[in-house]
Amino acid sequence: MGRVNDRAAESIDRNSETGDCPCMDVLSDILSSMRISGGVVIDAQLGGPSCLVSQFTKEHYARFFAEPAHVIAYHYVRSGRIWVDVPGETPALAEAGCIILLPRNDKHLLYSEPGLPQIASETLIEEGPIGEPARIRIEGKGERTELYCGFLGSTSPENALIQSLPSLMLIEARDDTPDNWLESSLRFAAESASPEVIARLTELLFAEAIRRYVNSLPEGHGGWLNGLREPAISKALSIIHKRYAEELDVSALAREVGMSRSAFATRFSELIGESPMRYCTRWRMRMAGNLLRDGRQSSGNVAYEVGFGSEAAFTRAFKREYGEPPAAWRRRIAQANEAVGSARSEPNNSTLISAKARERAEFCTSADGTQIAWSAMGEGFPMLQPAVWFHQIDEDWNTVAWGHWTNEAIKRRLLIRSDMRGVGRSDRTPPRWTFEALLEDFTAVVEASGVDCFDLLGISHGALVAIAYAARHPERIRKLVLFGGYAAGFEVRGDPEEIKRRKSLIEMGRVYREGDREVFGRMLGMLYWPGARGPMIDWFNQRLGTIMGLNESLQQVFQVLDLRGEPDGVTAQTYLAHSRGDRIIPSTCTEEIAKHMPLAQLLLLESENHVLLSDEPAWGTFTKWFDEILAT
Repeated sequence: MGRVNDRAAESIDRNSETGDCPCMDVLSDILSSMRISGGVVIDAQLGGPSCLVSQFTKEHYARFFAEPAHVIAYHYVRSGRIWVDVPGETPALAEAGCIILLPRNDKHLLYSEPGLPQIASETLIEEGPIGEPARIRIEGKGERTELYCGFLGSTSPENALIQSLPSLMLIEARDDTPDNWLESSLRFAAESASPEVIARLTELLFAEAIRRYVNSLPEGHGGWLNGLREPAISKALSIIHKRYAEELDVSALAREVGMSRSAFATRFSELIGESPMRYCTRWRMRMAGNLLRDGRQSSGNVAYEVGFGSEAAFTRAFKREYGEPPAAWRRRIAQANEAVGSARSEPNNSTLISAKARERAEFCTSADGTQIAWSAMGEGFPMLQPAVWFHQIDEDWNTVAWGHWTNEAIKRRLLIRSDMRGVGRSDRTPPRWTFEALLEDFTAVVEASGVDCFDLLGISHGALVAIAYAARHPERIRKLVLFGGYAAGFEVRGDPEEIKRRKSLIEMGRVYREGDREVFGRMLGMLYWPGARGPMIDWFNQRLGTIMGLNESLQQVFQVLDLRGEPDGVTAQTYLAHSRGDRIIPSTCTEEIAKHMPLAQLLLLESENHVLLSDEPAWGTFTKWFDEILAT
């Protein structure tokens, strides 16, 4: 049985995000490839003496998954305490705030005291109210215990990892631990009353449990997991995971980790249980399987993505690994998913949900006394994002327009956002509506956050503040990324047709301010996001009320502002991206900025959206580029 002290593990895990523990990056790669997702969650309230026999079976998860490669059971003790007994392990007492994990879904007992009659837990499960978890209720005299019970399913096998874990793992998440993300995450889930949120968070519980268990292992113990802790082997695994499409060989890997070929091959095989090249092949095929499972690319494109020169060679390799050709395998997986209704089009945002649960939300005071709301999400090197009118930190962390952007920005990063003055939780009636005031607001957020050096992400008109701050504080900016931005307002740009179109929109906004705003919103939304329908347009109509409620002098600021001389003062590495078909800010605006920054990288994307949406091909192109340019 593995029991991890929460206080020590929290400290080690935080350091791993900054690169002090490379094995955590390798472990994150493995966990991500397993495609773990949460199943049903049960709210169990047990009063008085009780002893439950618990194990999830195919009948339990058939409604939620096709046949998973692994099933992992878990229980979170919300209040009270309970004993857990797994064959071959010493019974353990789990108290409030403790997470019980059974990595191989072994049958186990949950009891208040030993020697009680056993009851099969599935006979007690009742449907909960609509939108809430299922329930187990035992009424009796004595101490009361409350649990969240559920399971996780993995689509990709990782037998070496699962078999290296103990049958029973207890993770202590004590209330007296400062900034405990596990406790705050589950509290967030409970308060949200959302089964989707609760299910997503279960993945985080398993990943955190493994990280803490690895950190708790004595030197030289843990079998396969010990290989993750040996620097040379961990580095080799990281190379394989990140460069699986390259033609790697044992000699090249040995050179990169600073070992002789024979010593590296022997040590790798001893710790990992297979040769380096066998691991390379297996990992490449796993990546291929995940790409095929996603269903967005043909087999030929997947073959290219994972490094094969021909589809025929890929088909032969895939069949050796999976026992059938890729097309047949994907068809079978898709049919199984469809049969249980588990196919999902939305991205896995469990990391985002966890980051939101641990979000630091505060206020700072700008130079003119205006209160500015800001927040910090995630962990890692800081990235600051200046405010824009159509983004609110409380509401837009996971909306259809911004969820994928936030999820991408917090990957191994600390994302710091703020509400613009007049928007969200910032002061609604500030004394000034000037560009210098906006810049002062951002400066106040920087100082309040306490970061010294950071990356800067400017989106849409947020690029104006990003450019000005980077030019005036070059010592604080590591990398500057601008998307859909500009350095001069439309009146300064001077295009007669654009000026006419913009003036018309402003006038229409005045007309519809008190009238049928939805009609105007749908029209304006089609300019920002051509082809958008349903939830996207509904979201934009909500945000439209924000811009209509702002002082018109702020719109005037954006119309006549001229920062075309500012890019000359930027010394940070700069990366520029824009949608070619953007109807709000022409891509020529970003191309003009690039002329003043000859060393900047420019990426023009095949899209018409002012801010990219998650379901368009350009988003995949952008995120790959984004990850590459920000890699340290």
